[in-house]
Amino acid sequence: MDDATLQFARPLWLAAGLPLAALVLAAFLRADRRRRADLAKLAHPRFLERLLAGWSPTLRWIRRSLWLAAILALSIAAAGPRYGFEWREVKRRGIDILFALDTSRSMLAEDIKPNRLDRARLGILDFLDQLQGDRVGLVPFAGTAFALCPLTLDYDAFRESLNSVNTDMIPRPGTDIASAIREADRLFDKEGNNHRFLVLITDGEDLEGDAVSAAEEAAKTGTTIYTVGVGDPNGQTIPIRDRFGRQDLVRDASGNVVTTKLDSTTLQKIAEATGGIYVPLGAGAEGLQTIYQERLSIAPKTEMEQKLEKKPLERFQWPLGLALLMLMLQAIMGERKPQRKSTALASAARRHLPPTVATVILLSAWAVQAAVQPQVEGYNSGTSAYSQGEFEQAAEKLRSSLDNADLELQQKAYYNLGCSLYRNGQTHAAEDPEQTLKTWKESLKAFEDSLALNAKDADAQYNRDFVKRKIEELEQQQNQDQKSQDQQSQDQESKDQDQKDQQNQDSKNQQSQDQKDSQQQNQSGESKDQQQGKDSKDQQSMDQKGSEQEQQN
Repeated sequence: MDDATLQFARPLWLAAGLPLAALVLAAFLRADRRRRADLAKLAHPRFLERLLAGWSPTLRWIRRSLWLAAILALSIAAAGPRYGFEWREVKRRGIDILFALDTSRSMLAEDIKPNRLDRARLGILDFLDQLQGDRVGLVPFAGTAFALCPLTLDYDAFRESLNSVNTDMIPRPGTDIASAIREADRLFDKEGNNHRFLVLITDGEDLEGDAVSAAEEAAKTGTTIYTVGVGDPNGQTIPIRDRFGRQDLVRDASGNVVTTKLDSTTLQKIAEATGGIYVPLGAGAEGLQTIYQERLSIAPKTEMEQKLEKKPLERFQWPLGLALLMLMLQAIMGERKPQRKSTALASAARRHLPPTVATVILLSAWAVQAAVQPQVEGYNSGTSAYSQGEFEQAAEKLRSSLDNADLELQQKAYYNLGCSLYRNGQTHAAEDPEQTLKTWKESLKAFEDSLALNAKDADAQYNRDFVKRKIEELEQQQNQDQKSQDQQSQDQESKDQDQKDQQNQDSKNQQSQDQKDSQQQNQSGESKDQQQGKDSKDQQSMDQKGSEQEQQN
């Protein structure tokens, strides 16, 4: 490949640039149609030209052209343009791995999907993603072998070589495994003590040469061979297509269908001769992963000397800088024509329009602007207050912008109002949950109104559902608090009633005791009186007896 030619590391981005620019152009055209429809509501079509005299369609399309050109330039930058090269010193530490890939027609058998060759190719690509600092090379073989990709650290170049492999690239038919081993051994660097590994991927049908003897010779030079068997040992036919595109099967000279079988025995002998292992490829190329994880990933890596390698020069800065320049130009460009000193009224007079008509046009335009301006200012002031954390003030300002005729601005105002109300309620959640619940319900209503104007607003949908959940949680919390308060009130009432009952019982007991004491006192008094009466009677009796005795004497 010529180093002086322009190349792209990711050419698919070039194809993406044109469709993206087409989508942006379609968006511009749609915006024009919508703008014309909105203007048609403002004034009669014959007056619109006068109202829009200061705007330049040419300047607008110049700005849009800069947009489209910037998109194309960005797609070119993303594609990774490369031009020229430089030499860089590279110091690596790793091992050398050669892949010998069978490209004979037997590899077209479809006993594993999509076929043996494609499955092996995909497995090697997955294997390559795990390497770092290791040199890789590729030796395709059939009736003979050749080095398609010498040992290299350029994995992109290796991938390109691997993707170009097919069953027609080697004219000589057959399967000469011995030739592949010798060609691989020749590619390995004979100098130094770096570890060298050959991964041989084939169905094992060695129709030519002595593969085991070639493996024994390679082992003497320090090469370890890992064999990977591809296919079914029970045999499989080989599909092909004739020159008319009709599918057929490979046949021998006698017209009999040829069946290809995996010869795992020969592959095991080759691996054992060099100290390697044999694994079947598997439907998902698991065999190659086994070789890497169990052997190559733990193989000692050799510190290599510094080498000069050719590296392409990245040139993405050019289209990227051009894109940024065009974006800056369109940003500072206006769409208004240079203002003239003549007034609209004088201009109308020059065009022989009645002054009253021109005045009506001016007044109607001023009236629309005067009506819209406070609403726009309210929206801007509310949004600014929200960003400063003044949520209550933000809600008041945003409410003043809800009657805007611009439905898009109205939808945004409802959305921002919902956010402001939620934040405002959140600040009072601890001290006044009732007010918070009321404010959050207003926030929910604002989000629903926003969705009524634009049902596809994902942010409004998310916020609506979020606020709804918060309202439900707060109501549940309030219900739980109310139940707790009711229970506490009931407990207090029960406690008060118990105290009251106890007091009543104590009062009754005291009264009963007082009655008993009173009765006892009464009984004691009566007994005393009776005793005194008795004593009096006894005294009288004694006095009477004394008197009688005196009389007798």
